[in-house]
Amino acid sequence: MIYYKFKTRSSYYFPRINSKGKFIYSLYGNYGSKATKLYWWLFRNLSPFRWLHITNSSNVENFDILQSLIGDECVFGINMGTPGPEQKKSILGYNVITGENFFAKFATKEKAKVLSANEIKVYKTLADSGLVPVLYDYSITPDSVFLKCECYKGKHIDHFLTDEQVLKILNVLQNYHFEENVEQIDGLKTCFAHNDFCLWNMLSVNGHVCLVDWEMAGEFPIGHDLFTYIFQTTFFIRNAVPTSVVLKNNLQLIKKYFGDIDYIPYLKHFVDYKINFFSSGQNPYGLKRYMELKAIVEDL
Repeated sequence: MIYYKFKTRSSYYFPRINSKGKFIYSLYGNYGSKATKLYWWLFRNLSPFRWLHITNSSNVENFDILQSLIGDECVFGINMGTPGPEQKKSILGYNVITGENFFAKFATKEKAKVLSANEIKVYKTLADSGLVPVLYDYSITPDSVFLKCECYKGKHIDHFLTDEQVLKILNVLQNYHFEENVEQIDGLKTCFAHNDFCLWNMLSVNGHVCLVDWEMAGEFPIGHDLFTYIFQTTFFIRNAVPTSVVLKNNLQLIKKYFGDIDYIPYLKHFVDYKINFFSSGQNPYGLKRYMELKAIVEDL
């Protein structure tokens, strides 16, 4: 089967795409440099350019396994994932018989398997929340973890949400718990949290905000997702904004979310969590920004 390979930090394999399958191109978020964006435009829009990148499905790692799990009647593209312990394959496609679109993940690395299994648990836990896609199928074996779910028909959100949009989602999550009989951590009230509640994990679907990539979700002190949205998103998208200004500009939203609850212990817990996360060395810039925030929070 013919595929076309698009290569950036990750490798992407796209089948021959007709009008029905154009959504498969959304496997790539196109957040790169100007040169990368030009490369992507040429790849998407010029068939002679794609033919320079032609390959065969036999050259795609685990393709036969993926085909057997997803179904022979399906057409799909593959994002091979960024190399590392969390690397997993992300798949977008559709069933040529039923016309049903789907999203899937396939993990073989140990840490990636844990994350994908966690996402399956999330979809089950939040099945009636309206915040997660419908889980169609899954498989958990010693060698791999596979999940197949509803594919949202939407576009990546590239602008900050209104306060009302943020609070609407977070207020729903406050009604759920990831672990039974766990409602406090370090003396702080907890709830279900996405744990990467940022723009790059949000889609606009028929005017509503939908969340994707729930693999790091779990039980966290309340406000964890709100702080992630405020600081993580700003640090990595509007990185020129000083840390103190980020806090000042969002203080009203924070107080509105917490109401009568003192938000400061929750913010301190969040900052310590992020510093510990970024201390692994994977992102020195992230560590630097959260260390700046810690110094500010200590004076509150």
